[in-house]
Amino acid sequence: MSGDPQLVYSLEIKVLDLEAKVASLEKKLDRLAREVSATDPAILPADVLDLIEQGENPVRAVRQYRLLTQKELGERSGIRANHISAIERGMPYGLKTAKRLSDALDVPVGLLT
Repeated sequence: MSGDPQLVYSLEIKVLDLEAKVASLEKKLDRLAREVSATDPAILPADVLDLIEQGENPVRAVRQYRLLTQKELGERSGIRANHISAIERGMPYGLKTAKRLSDALDVPVGLLT
């Protein structure tokens, strides 16, 4: 028995559209979950979270949102400004550094790791 190719095609398109919508909703749910899990002073606007989601370094995104220079963040966290610069360029860092940065930026550690 042969199916109607037009019907099959239209159903495949609908399935692809639904999959794209589900993926979009999952991203939104993840972003909302991060917002809800943040403590009150650490709540960040959606546009900052979107930047991070799009691949922007979280330390840089939050630092710029807080209107801090790398030097000022260094003074708050006890981490040298050139080390912060390297972190923002993608250098890996440990949990101790993440904790110091999260305290200085007033965000959960999980946002930076």
